[in-house]
Amino acid sequence: MLRIVSLGTLGVYWIAIFVGTHLPHGVRGLGKVNDKLLHFGAYAGLAFLLAAALTTIRLRRGVFLLPLGVAAIYACVDELSQMAVPGRQADVADWVADVFGAGLGVFAFGVLSLAMARCFASSAAAQPDAVSESAA
Repeated sequence: MLRIVSLGTLGVYWIAIFVGTHLPHGVRGLGKVNDKLLHFGAYAGLAFLLAAALTTIRLRRGVFLLPLGVAAIYACVDELSQMAVPGRQADVADWVADVFGAGLGVFAFGVLSLAMARCFASSAAAQPDAVSESAA
């Protein structure tokens, strides 16, 4: 079930990024939000969800580098494909913001994974003590 939710969330998020970056003249109603901040945040989320999805399919090696690489390659393709959209353009600075955002997303996933592993390890270590105390 976790795999389905993880992959489904990733798919919906990725489609939303594609649609948002291919709307003519950009997304309206965002006010004076810095364009690079939007790129950074969007790709941080994408890389985080990619890393999460990869762990649900039991991929252990490359769980941090693969999402970063996929996000960087997709960001390049995304920027280049925007040249065909009226009012949009390819921008190297946008790609750089995408890659740095993806790096933060992978880092955040790693920190969260480590914290969860420690939490589960400490609760698992505490459980046998509770069982032995209740048996006594």
